Parts: sequence; C-alpha cells; structure tokens
Amino acid sequence: NLIMGAEMARAVRIRLGALLASTLLLAPASALRLAVAPALMTRAASRITMVAGKLPPEALVPRGTVSKNLFQNLKQMQDQRVARASHLLLAPGKCTLPIAEAKALMESWKREIGDDAEKFAEKARIASHCPTAAKGGDLGYLVRSSCSETFNQVLFEQPPGSVYGPIVTPAGLHLIYVASCQEPRPNAEHAKARMPWDRN
Repeated sequence: NLIMGAEMARAVRIRLGALLASTLLLAPASALRLAVAPALMTRAASRITMVAGKLPPEALVPRGTVSKNLFQNLKQMQDQRVARASHLLLAPGKCTLPIAEAKALMESWKREIGDDAEKFAEKARIASHCPTAAKGGDLGYLVRSSCSETFNQVLFEQPPGSVYGPIVTPAGLHLIYVASCQEPRPNAEHAKARMPWDRN
C-alpha cells in the first residue's frame, strides 16, 4: 500500500508538471509578461523604499501618520514625488528666546542665507538643535508619508531651490531648504536591468 501510494503521488506530480508546462507553452506572451512584471516591480519598489522615503532616525522632525481622511490618503498614494530637503531647528528647552524673538532670529538667518544651499548647510551646522546638524541639516530623500502635513506643505507645494519658514511643529521652529522635488527615476542599476522578455 505504501509503495502504491508513493507511485500514485509521483504520477500526480508528473501530470501536474506536464499540465503546467503545456499551460506556459500555450499562454500568450502578454499573459506571461503580466505574471512576471508584478514580482519584478515589487522587488524594485522595495529597493527604492530602502533608499528614499525614510527620515534619518535621529532627525527631530514630526513623522507622517496614516490620515483618517480618505482624500488625504489618496493624495499620498497618487503623489509619488520624492523631495530632497534639509532643515534648521530651534528646539524648545534648548532655545531660551521667547517665540517671537526666535522667529525674528530665524527670519534674519533666512535673509542672510538667501537661497544658497551651502550657506544653509553651514548655518545648520552652527545653529541647529537637531542631530542632523552634523550633516548640514540634511534629511535625505522624502515622500509624502515621511513627514507631517506641515512639512509636506513646504516640501511638495513650494518650488524647490529656496528656504522656507520658520514653521512651527511640536519639535520647535524650522527653516527648511528644499533642494529638489521630482518624480522618482530608476538608478543606474535599474536603468541597466531589462525585463526577461526584452532579453535575446
């Protein structure tokens, strides 16, 4: 009985293998492409999210949350742009100035910096209370879900290449330099990669 059971299982496996092979041979190329593409895109997307979209863990910036507003969630899903930004922070407890004076100080820094990325990084290294000061305030590449809506209104609604703020968040007062904001593009590794059906 055991021998017969093993032989039957083997026969079933052979039949299933033959059926699968014939299905693949008869299936149109477009169907095969659709079957393979999602897996490749999922792997590519997981690589991209490792590079972009996550704030440095030490950054004192309010994180994004899942909104209860359906339209806000749709906006996050539909807007795939990636922003590169830096910030300069005056944090409560570390800055002893009254809020009005702290804002006035930041306005003076903003005029001093202009829209110069190097001057912004230099000022951030000297004056920012965020641990990112060591990197000139660099926050890396961000997507809409990375930061709070207050930050998003600057990162994704204002033209790149300028300094904005001061804005107020629970972390303190921020000046934000938006270096760029654009649709994601494949890196060199992805650009060289080809889909299986494009290979000779």
